[in-house]
Amino acid sequence: MRQKIDFGIDLGTTNSAIAVMQDGEAVIIKSDDNQMDTTSSCVSFNKKQTIFVGLSAKQGIDREAVNNFKRRKYAEPNGYQEFKRNMGTDHQYRSSNMSRSYSSEELSAELLKKLKGYVREEAIVAAVITVPAMFEQRQLDATQRAAELAGFGYCELLQEPIAASIAYGVKASSQSGYWLVFDFGGGTFDAALMHVEEGIMKVVDTEGDNHLGGKDLDDAIVDQLLIPELQRQCSLDETLSNDKFRKLLQEALKKPAEDAKVSLSSKSQWSYFIEDLGEDDEGDEIEVDISVTLEQYEQVVTPIFQRAIDITKKLLARNNIAGNDLTSLILVGGPTFQQTLRRMLTEQITPKIDTSIDPMTAVGRGAALFASTKNIPQNLQKRDTSKAQLTLRYPETTVETLENLGLRIDRELSTANLPESFILEIVRNDSAWSSGKLTIDNDVEIIELQLNEGKSNQFNIKLFSPDGALIPCEPSSINIIQGVKIAAATLPLAIGLEIFDTLTTKQGVYALDGLEKNKTLPAKGKGVFKTMKDVRPSVKEDVLTIPIYEFKQESSRALHNSRFGQFIITGADLPSFLPAGSDIEVTLNIDASRRGKLSVYIPALDESFDFDIVSTIDTDISTDQLKRELSQARQVAIELASEGNYEAEMKINDINEAEKLLEARSEDRSTKDKVRSDLKNTFVELDKYEAEGAWPKAQGKLKVALKSLRDTNENNGNAKTRSMMFEFESQAQQIYSKQDVNSAIKLEDQVRDVTFEVYRQDRNFWISYIIYMDESFDEITWTDEQAAYRGLQQLKQLLNSEPSKEVLEDAVIAVAQYMTPESQAKMQNVDTSLLRR
Repeated sequence: MRQKIDFGIDLGTTNSAIAVMQDGEAVIIKSDDNQMDTTSSCVSFNKKQTIFVGLSAKQGIDREAVNNFKRRKYAEPNGYQEFKRNMGTDHQYRSSNMSRSYSSEELSAELLKKLKGYVREEAIVAAVITVPAMFEQRQLDATQRAAELAGFGYCELLQEPIAASIAYGVKASSQSGYWLVFDFGGGTFDAALMHVEEGIMKVVDTEGDNHLGGKDLDDAIVDQLLIPELQRQCSLDETLSNDKFRKLLQEALKKPAEDAKVSLSSKSQWSYFIEDLGEDDEGDEIEVDISVTLEQYEQVVTPIFQRAIDITKKLLARNNIAGNDLTSLILVGGPTFQQTLRRMLTEQITPKIDTSIDPMTAVGRGAALFASTKNIPQNLQKRDTSKAQLTLRYPETTVETLENLGLRIDRELSTANLPESFILEIVRNDSAWSSGKLTIDNDVEIIELQLNEGKSNQFNIKLFSPDGALIPCEPSSINIIQGVKIAAATLPLAIGLEIFDTLTTKQGVYALDGLEKNKTLPAKGKGVFKTMKDVRPSVKEDVLTIPIYEFKQESSRALHNSRFGQFIITGADLPSFLPAGSDIEVTLNIDASRRGKLSVYIPALDESFDFDIVSTIDTDISTDQLKRELSQARQVAIELASEGNYEAEMKINDINEAEKLLEARSEDRSTKDKVRSDLKNTFVELDKYEAEGAWPKAQGKLKVALKSLRDTNENNGNAKTRSMMFEFESQAQQIYSKQDVNSAIKLEDQVRDVTFEVYRQDRNFWISYIIYMDESFDEITWTDEQAAYRGLQQLKQLLNSEPSKEVLEDAVIAVAQYMTPESQAKMQNVDTSLLRR
């Protein structure tokens, strides 16, 4: 029985693979249908409700797509591919043959079962499964659920670029310096900057796009090369004007698009005869000769590859690394075989492209190597107690050539009749080194092992009785990887809370200390915040909200980031009154697979709360809503561009391209998710551009606030407020000279507070308050609606008697006290259920 996990799975968008440690080597297990290293990530169901996975499913999907277009009938599909792109979403794949729908994780589970089934000699209880580095929490949780559905008792997740680095590191253990892993897969792209010093690996930084990969190449070929040529030679305008028919044609042309992509990865021209698609709009048979040159192909795919290269450049630039500083650029993923991409990488990043590892299997092999360093949980280990049970202590990875193995014989765990003493021999798998036969008298021994450099070393353990009889033992072998110290995973995104920042007077997301981007996992984040409202005991309506987000940029709006979890504490949870301004201590623990646990402590009440992060599911968004958000982003970008921001001007082009993509594939869920993801990033970038232009805006706002105070002072001020006015003017001059944004914001806040107090001396202020309460009465939440209504009617009658400011103020305050704190905060556009700092 294995004590180490040993099995690694590359769960890919278009192809998947499984590898296992055998005799100290990571070995790919061939598929059982065509004896290939990889298995197509496809699942289909026939009318007899038989499940097909892999190549047979892929072929069925291609046939079904052609038949559906020929009939111009959108039938519920029974074959699915590229479902990894919808992991963690509510998207359902309806099967007419099975009379039910499947989630992405259910389809992924069928794929995992297929890979697991390649191993017939033993039952696999645990595995390391790889995921894109930029996967969000909901996608990681969905992967974990898929593993559970596939029957794995334990699953550890590993970032794909780290897996590839491990596979490469074992082969190239002598290389030190910076490595760049360029992982362009079927549906996702990751770039990881690694630093290696004498074999010790460290993840420096990661960047990527969960909606960029080979699928986008296929879609571009279909939409920009194949369909226009079909439209030129056949009558298809009516078909293409119908969104559903257009989607059917796009799916029917996916197979030739894939053929074109593979052919043009090494050739200068691709020719194909498209037939068997039925009739065009005029009833003529669709038969088209298509020929695509490398030049035509590159016009279509270059922008997609460029996007990945731009992400890589951004990664290098923020770490002050030039392409020439790289020791090597490691290629991972099928599309990296493309001659076009390799040329672009050579020209724009570095010519030091390393092809010593197979881009298609590197992730799977690296996952198996990593799995060999991880223990199967004790409760899943089915030990054979008839054998001598051993407890072993040793480093699974090392950069040394000599390492110690600590060995203890656990008599109490074994039912075998064991002798008082033992003879032990450790033999390296190549038989070139042996410990020799050692006598063990006290059941404990430390043995120095000699390792081969730059490879995985397997050592076999042999136990004998004093008379030389072999005693079966468990475990009977160990594996130590020499030449590389495996890097720990890091946080690809910062994790923090949505709070109100009193310094910037902004409501946004801010990282917890210790959970900033690129922190090594496992990690712990902490923060002390304050409440913004009273919370009364036993009152469920009194709420403290703690929203947690994953994000790229601090202080950005929560709406434009990914929800990690949300936790609510109400008055019903508290034993006594918690006043506004009370401290709240927040601790968030993130494990190596990025699972989270939240602890909240309230010192004033000595109360603690513990929460597991509950998985969220990403819901669908309508095409119309996406178009509205694209329009909104365009307006913001145009405004920034008009202020001379060049980057914002470039964003306008990106928004236009996203809109074109949405028009072409409005029926495709993954396309909509891609556009939405790009929109989030666009808004974050636009927020950044706004922040970079913060000084002119802060200066302008402060000047406006000061002018407002001057104007208000003229009508309602007194000696005290005029003195404060002069002091503010003096402070402003110092701030202007330093261009101090934060001080400008704080002073503006003070000026507006004083202006407000001065304005309160004017009857018109209180009259406007009455107008607001009257017009918004139904939207305001009142503690006593009837009393508030009666008071408001009395206020309106009071206005007819021309009351003094003092009488009016007292009367308004008497009615306003019936407004709940939330309604008062709403009037000021602040969510007081959040914490603040």
